[in-house]
Amino acid sequence: MNNFFKWFTRGTEFIAAMILAAIFVTFLLGILFRYTPFLEPIGWSVVLISLLWVWLIFFGCAFVVREQDHVTFDVLYLSVPRRLRKVFALITAALMIVAFVWSFPAIWDAIFANRLMELKKIQTLRVPLTGGKIPIKWLFAPFVLMMIVVTLRYVWRIYTVLRFGPPETELQTLTSGTKDQDGTAS
Repeated sequence: MNNFFKWFTRGTEFIAAMILAAIFVTFLLGILFRYTPFLEPIGWSVVLISLLWVWLIFFGCAFVVREQDHVTFDVLYLSVPRRLRKVFALITAALMIVAFVWSFPAIWDAIFANRLMELKKIQTLRVPLTGGKIPIKWLFAPFVLMMIVVTLRYVWRIYTVLRFGPPETELQTLTSGTKDQDGTAS
C-alpha cells in the first residue's frame, strides 16, 4: 500500500510539473511570436496560460499540497493537552466535510448544470482533434475535483485521528529528533 501511495504522489507531482512546464513553454512561445518580426503574434497563449494556471492551482491543492504545508494559526491548538487537540482535529475535519458536502450541489449546478456555462466558449482555444471551441465550464472543473479530493482527505483525517490521535505539530516534529536517510539523528 505504501508503494501505491508513493507512486500516486510521484504521479501527481509529475502532472503538476508538466502543467507548469506547459505554462512556461506557452509563455516562451508567446514572447517568441510577439517579438519575432516575420511571425504573427498568437492570441491564444495568454488564455491557455490562464486555463493551465487555474488547473495547476486546484490540482495542486487537491493532490500535491500536504496538510502540514498549509499556513495554520495554531496558537490555541498548541496550548491545549493532546486529548483536546484530538477533539479540535475531529471538529475541524468534520466542519470541512460538512462545508464541502453542503456546497457541492450548488457548485455542481453552477458549473455543469448551468446552460450558460455550456454555451459560453473560450474564444481563442480549440479542441485539437475536433477544432470545436472549449466550453467555459472546463475552466472551473478543477474546483469540483478539488472539492471531492479535499472532502475525501478530511474523511481520511477523521479516520487517522480516531485511530492514531492528533497529528504531530511542527514543533513536536522538530524536537522529536527525526532520523536522516543514513540513520543518524538530526
